[in-house]
Amino acid sequence: MRLIFALILLSGCASGVSDPSIVYSRLNIDAPSMEQFPHCRSYGCKNIDMVGLNDLDHKKIQSFFTSNDDAKTERQNIQKAIAYFEKTIGTKTGTGEDVAGTYVRLGNYQQDCIDESTNTTTYLMLLDQMTLLKFHEVNALSSRPPILSGRLGPHRTAVIIEKETGIKYAVDSWFHDNGEKPEIVEMDTWFWGWHPADK
Repeated sequence: MRLIFALILLSGCASGVSDPSIVYSRLNIDAPSMEQFPHCRSYGCKNIDMVGLNDLDHKKIQSFFTSNDDAKTERQNIQKAIAYFEKTIGTKTGTGEDVAGTYVRLGNYQQDCIDESTNTTTYLMLLDQMTLLKFHEVNALSSRPPILSGRLGPHRTAVIIEKETGIKYAVDSWFHDNGEKPEIVEMDTWFWGWHPADK
């Protein structure tokens, strides 16, 4: 049943919906809060663990944003924070063993782009709740069809919007192993099949 929901999500990502919390209502789970938040794994959010962070985690995440004077720096800080989220949550859920891509390694602790984009959106929403995002707001997930993805299937990403310019950026952690910094790329580039040069 969750896989069906995930497929609906994937097909609806290009609808222009801007509220990031829609992903949680469609999965019939609560939107993330500082006390507890959902974490997807097992392809298409088949398994969802409810997890949380302690005070030391909060302080560590806040430390990434000590220098946060412009939008470009903030995007770099976002990359550091999401990598930290992945490492920390990975130890709680078993997804620390997740490898880049989909079906490269099988198992309930691996993640596809649906899992990755949902989790990244969660982390972005938490950063916003912590009032760490000065130059960006969190947008709804977005996807590109198979013909553009350059792979066997469609692809999905978390999205942020730079407040001053209105430019949308993909925040895509699917390209890398768990705990590595996600790619942050302008959506106009990402949508047309962008991949890291070494992938």
